[in-house]
Amino acid sequence: MKKLYCLFGVLILFSTSVSAQDEGTIVKRERLARANNIFLGIGPSFTFGKNIGDYSLGFNGEVGFLKRMNRVLSIGPSISYLSFDYDPEKTGFKNVFIGGPYVDQWGDSYYGGMRVDLKGGNLAITSLAFTAKINFVPVKDNTKFSVYGFVKPFISVVSRSEVTGLAYVYTNYGDPEDPQDWEDTGAVVELDPEDSDFEVSDKLKEGTEVTGGIFIGPGVEYNPGKNISFFAQASFGYTFPVTFVSSEKYEGFELEDVNEEYPMTKEGFPSINIQLGISFNF
Repeated sequence: MKKLYCLFGVLILFSTSVSAQDEGTIVKRERLARANNIFLGIGPSFTFGKNIGDYSLGFNGEVGFLKRMNRVLSIGPSISYLSFDYDPEKTGFKNVFIGGPYVDQWGDSYYGGMRVDLKGGNLAITSLAFTAKINFVPVKDNTKFSVYGFVKPFISVVSRSEVTGLAYVYTNYGDPEDPQDWEDTGAVVELDPEDSDFEVSDKLKEGTEVTGGIFIGPGVEYNPGKNISFFAQASFGYTFPVTFVSSEKYEGFELEDVNEEYPMTKEGFPSINIQLGISFNF
């Protein structure tokens, strides 16, 4: 009986091996039919998570090449572009700082305040990525829809435009909680990295940084086995620490605690990216 079981096991292994070899031949033939594709995708991008700066809606675009290794796995390089512009509405009232009480030259007690209007700080992230795409259902010539997942590690060059601004100075000899007690002194401090009476960080100047990161997400493709196919996908992107505008970093600071680094921070930059695209398969 044991010998029979052993023989039965050997037959199963043998049949499995033959089946795998046949599948390998079939996969190879299908891969050679349309083994390559060039794709182009565009769509909106959104910042994601906590302390992702004063940015809102962005834009992304990507062009790349994929080689189908078999009916499941495709790999290849791509170049992507991701941009975010500074949004004053995201700053809101986080650009207002209060300090005190202080004592003036006459011995009177007062509070000081500052409101900052910012411009610039736009981000442009250009990345070179390596894509690994996995079709959850093997692609055939007559496949109408294919659901897939992908991972894209990348290296990137991040460009940031110059940050400038005006700081308006206020005083309050009454109740700091009462807006009516605040008076505009008429003093305006220019936050200009090239010309300012106030010490500002060099980080306010336009700059370029080299970093990296990863995109990961799902997608769906229509007619993946045909000459032309269409896809829609979403990705979570994480760019390793870069310098960007973040008023949230300084929210709750008292006036005297606002340092020359304001309003910049250097942290990881997460995003959610939606993309619609077309592939040319050959």
